[in-house]
Amino acid sequence: MKKQLSRRDFLKGSAAVAATGLMSSVFGAEEATEALGAAEASEATEASTTSWDIEADVLILGAGAAGMSAGYEAATAGAKTVILEKSPTFGGTSIRSGGIIQASGTDVQKALTSYQDDTPEKHAQYYLQEGEGTLDEELVYDMTANSADHIAWLQSLGLEFIEVTGSAHTPMADESLYADRIHGTAVGAKGIFTTVHDAAEAAGVEFIYDTEATKLIVEDGVVVGVEAVQDGKTICAKGNKGVIIATSSIDHNPEMCKMLNPNQYYDLQNSSCTSYPYDTGDGIRMAAALGAQLSNFGGVIDLTGVTWAGVNRQTPVMPCFFVNKYGVRFECEDTTYALTARELWREITKTNHACYTICGPNESMTKEALDAMVEAGTACTAETMEELAAQIDVDGANLQATLDRWNKDMEEGGKDTMFDRMTGLAPITGPYYAFQEGFTNLGAIGGLKINVNCEVQHVNGTSIPGLYAAGMASAGWVGPFYPGSGTALLGSIHFGRKAGKLVAEK
Repeated sequence: MKKQLSRRDFLKGSAAVAATGLMSSVFGAEEATEALGAAEASEATEASTTSWDIEADVLILGAGAAGMSAGYEAATAGAKTVILEKSPTFGGTSIRSGGIIQASGTDVQKALTSYQDDTPEKHAQYYLQEGEGTLDEELVYDMTANSADHIAWLQSLGLEFIEVTGSAHTPMADESLYADRIHGTAVGAKGIFTTVHDAAEAAGVEFIYDTEATKLIVEDGVVVGVEAVQDGKTICAKGNKGVIIATSSIDHNPEMCKMLNPNQYYDLQNSSCTSYPYDTGDGIRMAAALGAQLSNFGGVIDLTGVTWAGVNRQTPVMPCFFVNKYGVRFECEDTTYALTARELWREITKTNHACYTICGPNESMTKEALDAMVEAGTACTAETMEELAAQIDVDGANLQATLDRWNKDMEEGGKDTMFDRMTGLAPITGPYYAFQEGFTNLGAIGGLKINVNCEVQHVNGTSIPGLYAAGMASAGWVGPFYPGSGTALLGSIHFGRKAGKLVAEK
């Protein structure tokens, strides 16, 4: 008899199940598993022998970077491979991204940068330090150790890498571990993932669109397939060797974000999220219904909404500073963008008050551009700090003192004595401008805990047989803030390719 586990509805009392992965770190795996079992007991239903509408060796959910990379490797290894995609087309968030990939020790890096002796070891250590002690070291080392091979793989598909840039600095990471590692092409994300799609299709991958997986199907304790909705009808798809979840994170699921990722929830309520609208955590929710461990939730991929501070080390932040409710600086404005944004979000939510960028006319934002913002109602201007402070409801004396300290630092050697900022180190003179900083959100961090073989982990510490995850639906290799451009695509391609190979070889 096959047992079919029902779809978990996070809105109807199943938050405890979704949080069980988090509970296990507090109460222990045994207690968390017991709680999960109690929650699920009434929801597992006996099913008659399933009639399979689709059958493959390797069944993949999601046709983004991770899913297509997995599909390519599985089909190339000789496995019959099917990808079910919820949306009408391939690419997911990956094809909407910047299309850049982090890698260390590549021929491209050696040819285009001064970093001739960069190593995967340094790359991993840099990531681990930025991870603030929360990452799975084995996953991170495995990812960086294979990063150069992924660039070579994409080159073998006909892609050419023409530039290598680097992440902006972070205060917790040793500068000796830094290197320019962000690889870019002339064709961007659309060119990269159209190429990967075409290669996967040529290798024999069958793409099935407009098909939403809703339930994982289990037989004798092994995940053997999924129930899905297609054209309003329920169908069943089987993966004889395994099912790979590559459905991204919970980006556009407000209910799950409210419970698991307050930063992402804030952004959904107050900002724009540019990731694929179909990224609603479906795979994570289905796996949680089987007792999968949830991990590394809380971080987001955010940019400051106006300044776009810290996009990379090659792009300086203009002469400016951020101030909080009290009219004082609270962070280094040119750390890598997601860290800058995280500290900004923390300050906004901590004080329940907007934060502002203070600047004068400069090369990046001319007087004409700033005046246009004032005219549009998105900025304000004044000749003195006291007048400006009144317009943004902060303390005038503090705002003046903040400006005085900044300008004194610039005049006495150009060193930021508060936060060791690296760029935009120049005096700020009037007329003065202020505009509110917000966020541009590129997605959530957090997913299913996997081991180095991409097997989804149960809250009791064992692998869930037949179930794998890759890309942003998986967790452990990216942490409390996004550590720099190209990380998501590196992790998606790496764990996608690896999952595809390993499942095909079963």
